[in-house]
Amino acid sequence: MPVCFRLAAGFYYFCCKNTLFDENNIGIVMVFILHRYIFRELFKVFVLSAMALGVIMSLGSLLRPVQEYGVGPKQVLDLLYYFMPITLTFVLPVAALFATSLVYGRIAADNEFDACKASGISPAMLFYPGLILAIIVSIANLLLSFHVVPVYVRKAEAAVKADAKQILFRNIQRQGYYCLPGGQFRIYADAVDVKNSGLLGVAIIDADKSREKRLITAESATINFDDTAKTNEVKVFAKNAFQFDEYGGAFFKAISIIGEFESPMSDSVKFRKIDQMNAIKAAPINYYPVALTAWNAYEQLTLEMLFGEINNVLSAETANFYQLHNDESLIRFTGEKTVLNNANSTIEIVGKVVLFEYSKSTGELAKNYRGEKLVIQLSAETAVRPSSKIILTFPNAVWLDRGIEYMKPRYTAKDLVLPDSVAAKLGEDVIDTAKKHLYLDNPSKKLSALIAEMKRKIRVTLVEIKAEIHSRLVFGIGCITLILIGIELGIKYRGGHLLTAFGFSSIPAAALLIFIMAGKNITKNQRSGFGDEIGVAFMWLGLFILSIVAVSLYRKILRN
Repeated sequence: MPVCFRLAAGFYYFCCKNTLFDENNIGIVMVFILHRYIFRELFKVFVLSAMALGVIMSLGSLLRPVQEYGVGPKQVLDLLYYFMPITLTFVLPVAALFATSLVYGRIAADNEFDACKASGISPAMLFYPGLILAIIVSIANLLLSFHVVPVYVRKAEAAVKADAKQILFRNIQRQGYYCLPGGQFRIYADAVDVKNSGLLGVAIIDADKSREKRLITAESATINFDDTAKTNEVKVFAKNAFQFDEYGGAFFKAISIIGEFESPMSDSVKFRKIDQMNAIKAAPINYYPVALTAWNAYEQLTLEMLFGEINNVLSAETANFYQLHNDESLIRFTGEKTVLNNANSTIEIVGKVVLFEYSKSTGELAKNYRGEKLVIQLSAETAVRPSSKIILTFPNAVWLDRGIEYMKPRYTAKDLVLPDSVAAKLGEDVIDTAKKHLYLDNPSKKLSALIAEMKRKIRVTLVEIKAEIHSRLVFGIGCITLILIGIELGIKYRGGHLLTAFGFSSIPAAALLIFIMAGKNITKNQRSGFGDEIGVAFMWLGLFILSIVAVSLYRKILRN
């Protein structure tokens, strides 16, 4: 903020020096006293109104996190502090508009304005304190919107994440369950052991679209949170658990379930610094919503390339066993038919399926299974995306042991490595690889739709960045025009109630916001036929019109 005051002070001295002066600088001293009086009155009203409006708007902005996350009293105070810069972006212009219209209206109503003109002081000189306040508010608004607000948004989100475990336990104690933001991962429990981060009588519903839907019940579970740069992962380690999904039910002595929720605030260009927005324009993969669509397309491409290779091997007349491996086992399997199930993002091997499992260290055969259906999919529980690990599931697998048939409700092999023959065809540039899909002649409708969605998201993101930058500039610069209009209307309506001028001044402010919002919508609208330049021009048109209004009112005051 010192930069704002230095610029304003220099501007103030320049204006005074070039307007009123004599050899002893007596005129400057007299005008300085008058300006100091006006600025003191402006400052008192501005600070008090900014504090009151800031607290009220900050409390209002807390409603969503309190309702959605169930934060505690300490976190409410922390969030109140973090949300204050966000609200100041809107509070400062309103407070300055209120202060200028009120103070200048009172000065004009008390005939102080006429007394200054009768003393030979130009009416233009009386505008300088209000103009300086307008410049300070404008610079502060631009600094807040481009640099300060994004930092405090991330701090607010970090505060919520840091207390994520307590939020989860508090909600389960209060209502018996907790639903992660997005509604796809829900945890129910009969009792909570806060000291040991445990739950008793647990039921988990995992309806994440990126993997198979499932229901898990368990006697007990331990909760851990893993903070990452983009998401918050909930890791549930359940004991004596039953899992139910489309392949039936299975018992596990121990099972790990991962749920995640995305950043609800920081994953928006509205809460990005200018350098971050420029980085996104240079590399859209750095923006999580874009990266998510790119990862989905890339993983679908990987799955279809793997499907093509498995289908070619299993269709051969001889040597028709396909091979996968992980750190412990080597798995070879075959079947009559290969099906790509795009609805579940799986590869299904159906009809007389045979699977051999070998120990990777000794090479000995561990088990020989047979059945009617085998399912292959990319793992959704990898540390990084896009996933390069495979999960193989063999429901109702039968094996022979000393002439007796046994059935395994579910044979599962996890963390299988993507074959080199497939991985070598996938480039490191996720977006470019998905767009070109060079080694896939006939992409599925799902892959084409995912690629189209990725392109659309990139296009929309770039347009949103452009609209956001220009809207911040228009609103920041527009603060000067709005405050000057407030001064002029305060003088014009001096005979009425003191709040009359502020009420009329709110109309240009609302008009500017309408121009900004309409311009942003025109810019973002991809189906309207208007170019994004039309929307940007519409925002600046609103500022231009208000500037004409301000100049017209100013000239009328000088003439009268």
